[in-house]
Amino acid sequence: MVIVFAVSLFLPKEWLVSGKIVVFPSGQPTSASANLLPETFNTAEIIKSEAFQKANFGDWAVKFEDAKAVEKSSIVQVDFRSLESDIEAIEDLIVEIPDQIDEYARDLYSGSPFKYKLVSDPEISASPVRPNLFLNAIFGFLAGAALYIIYWLGFESREPEIAEMEIKKDKSAIISPEIKTAEPAEKKKTIEKKIITPKNQTGAPENLPFIEEQNSAEPIEEPSDEEVKERLNRLMRGEL
Repeated sequence: MVIVFAVSLFLPKEWLVSGKIVVFPSGQPTSASANLLPETFNTAEIIKSEAFQKANFGDWAVKFEDAKAVEKSSIVQVDFRSLESDIEAIEDLIVEIPDQIDEYARDLYSGSPFKYKLVSDPEISASPVRPNLFLNAIFGFLAGAALYIIYWLGFESREPEIAEMEIKKDKSAIISPEIKTAEPAEKKKTIEKKIITPKNQTGAPENLPFIEEQNSAEPIEEPSDEEVKERLNRLMRGEL
């Protein structure tokens, strides 16, 4: 809104130059024209026609703004936009319009049943009508709001999703080779339970004599030293 308002300050300024033309019947005073409302609207349409403007306005036709019947009267108001340097030329053009309408209507009606007269000198607006700073500021505000909504729908609404994707990407990228994942507790327990046997160590011989289990009630007889020595010698000789 601020940008549009600032730009509007530097656009060429145009004033509104207006002329009021009264319509009245031929041969009657101007005051008798109060009942000519239909003809007033017809006169406004004549001025707005392309053929009339092409025949009478020439290059000034691009400055023509409007021609409208003043409510509850037989007056037609003609408006032109004008740069400050062209105001005088537009005023001269408006002064000639009553005679131009009279000539155009004569061919249209095959006579002159009505007369046209400029009520007063053309009037100039007190301030420029273009650019319309207030209207341009409103358009700038609406355009800014529309752009913000488009931006919000297209970008800001996706920011949480984009941020989450970036976090996942960073987590996958920051992986230290020194950090190893912990082994499952069950696997660790299994390893601890394993019995590691050296390669050169074999299990106990199958024929190693064991003391047979006896009932806990019966006393256990311990072998003598000589029996122990004899069994060891036989074991070394491979007899057992």
